[in-house]
Amino acid sequence: MPQKILRSLLLFLTLALAVSLTVPVPSAQGCVGKTLVIASTGTVQQDLLAEIIALLIGERTGTTVKVIRVASPQAAHEALLKAELDISVEYTGAGQLNVLHGEAIADPKALFEVVKTRYNQDLNLIWLQPFGFDEPGAVTTAIPAEAAPVVRKDTLKKFPALTRLINKLGGTIDGATMKRLEAQAASGKVREVARSFLKDNRLI
Repeated sequence: MPQKILRSLLLFLTLALAVSLTVPVPSAQGCVGKTLVIASTGTVQQDLLAEIIALLIGERTGTTVKVIRVASPQAAHEALLKAELDISVEYTGAGQLNVLHGEAIADPKALFEVVKTRYNQDLNLIWLQPFGFDEPGAVTTAIPAEAAPVVRKDTLKKFPALTRLINKLGGTIDGATMKRLEAQAASGKVREVARSFLKDNRLI
């Protein structure tokens, strides 16, 4: 091979190697080095669900996740809108009546779809998959009140892996399971109960 061609080939390979070393490779974890904030309104149920989400994200991605207490569901919702939070747990019936000021919808699936669509379009908030239980105490009217994570749309744009990860919790907690977890956590060991739940379900 002529020396001129050989030198050109070597130069090309050197440049190609340099480019490959300088182009950043996207992290498979997607959220490492960032801090996410999750709200709890202070009930045992809210504390548990917030810790379950926080541990799932932290263990699976290495992300720092803070759980903070807020005074009420309304305060949590307002903090989400102001970008003071990334995630909170809301209830479909409360979202429909108290936030959207809509009419009561008896069918749980139809209610979820309405709330999910309106939050997305009007508030830039995304409802992820419901946990799998209904919480009648979340609303005073006879309307379904399924619990589900609600996440800021811009948070999911920054960390797209969160949608699939958090949705792994969808359908994992029915009413009986929630009561059992609440009873276990009543002693104050919320984080331990949350961790055991995730391990039992092979989520961490």
